[in-house]
Formats: sequence, C-alpha cells, structure tokens
Amino acid sequence: MPSYPLPPGRENTVIQRVLIRHGTGRDEMALLADDIRRSLKRLAEGGGGAPRTPGFHHTAYGGERRDG
Repeated sequence: MPSYPLPPGRENTVIQRVLIRHGTGRDEMALLADDIRRSLKRLAEGGGGAPRTPGFHHTAYGGERRDG
C-alpha cells in the first residue's frame, strides 16, 4: 500500500490509505483489522519484514513445476 506524507508542519507523519471494495463482508474486514493489529505490534516490538511462516503461496507446489 502506498504511504502519503502530509503537508508542511506535519511532514513527519505518514498515513496509509486502504481502499475497500464495495461488498466486502464484516468477516473479511475483521481479518484485515486483525492483520493490521498484528503488523503494528510486530513493528512496535522492533520487528519488520515478512512473517517467518507466510500463510499464502502463489504456487501449490512451492514453486516446483510439475508436468503432465
């Protein structure tokens, strides 16, 4: 998500805008809020970057190609 600096006098404050698609359900919003809370906690504790055990992979086989 892009971050946006504020005008002069508030340039040390950075905000992030999150766009939510119309029709997004309460359960999905609760998951997003939980993710944001966990991320903020990790950053406040000095952590950063991706979690050690990501929960999503783009490939079903860990990147290995399986032919026919």
